[in-house]
Amino acid sequence: MRKFVSIVCSTILFSTTLTANASTVIRLGHDSQETSPVHQSMVYFEQELERRSNGEIEVEIYPARQLGDVRETTEMVQQGNLQMTFGASILLAPFVPEFNVLDVFYLFRDADHAHKALDSDEIGGQLLGAMESKGFHGLGFMEVGFRSITNSRKPIETVDDLKGLKIRAASNPTQISAWRSIGTAPTPLSWGEIFTSLQQGLINAQESGLYSIYAERFYEAQSYLSLTNHMYTNYVLFMNKPFWESLSADQQSLINEVTVEAIAKQRKLAAELNSNVITQLEEKGMAVNEVPQAVRDQMKTQMNAAIYDSLRERTGEQLFDQVISAVEAL
Repeated sequence: MRKFVSIVCSTILFSTTLTANASTVIRLGHDSQETSPVHQSMVYFEQELERRSNGEIEVEIYPARQLGDVRETTEMVQQGNLQMTFGASILLAPFVPEFNVLDVFYLFRDADHAHKALDSDEIGGQLLGAMESKGFHGLGFMEVGFRSITNSRKPIETVDDLKGLKIRAASNPTQISAWRSIGTAPTPLSWGEIFTSLQQGLINAQESGLYSIYAERFYEAQSYLSLTNHMYTNYVLFMNKPFWESLSADQQSLINEVTVEAIAKQRKLAAELNSNVITQLEEKGMAVNEVPQAVRDQMKTQMNAAIYDSLRERTGEQLFDQVISAVEAL
């Protein structure tokens, strides 16, 4: 870890000499590949912010884990060694417990519902505001999309079809409890272990966003994709709070303006990618089926019953209840 920090500091110090002409430099590190919609939207953020500020603001992007994974870049932003990053709320919950409310299964009906909620002051605004006391300034929510289940056994057409599936789960007690509640046998594995574990038969199922299924080549070890859409995954875009507060009002306004545009662009690209990837997965030999609404409703009831109280306690009861009520009212 010390060696990693040393390399990062050297990289940032070196880059400082290259950006001496800009009065404000924003260094943005993330773990996504350069081909991803989220990186493309950050390139847009970089280009537009530099253009509209007439070079007063310069943005440096370090993609593909050049500065570390989500946990590492989040720690760097919190400590002020990096100005900006993003990460899925489920990965940021250890830093911002209020994000636990977004781990409720079937919280959002569809993408439009999720966007309205996360773009609202009452829901998304409250959650971003909760970041302030942790040393962050939240800018907005980008999109990964809805998660679904793949397996090598058969299509999921009833809740009974889930029973006995050896499914990969994040190393998170709440998630493990949720998957056990519907009869699966969850196995905690890191993201990088999934493909090999599927090939070796350690697990025979996994759940993730649609594009991840294609990008990680899970179709080579999985025959069935069942569109459960059981959870909406987002990316939270944020800055170091003291850095944000050091900016002028005009700079803050410009950053907010460009951020709104970059988020809209990212969501559009992600939606197109997720839509097209289903056809690509079918071409790779996967059988794709829509899971009946009645089955999703049963999954929602059973999975949330197993974790609801835990998530409510972690989030904070008052905020949890407010967010859930507001989401249901949309």
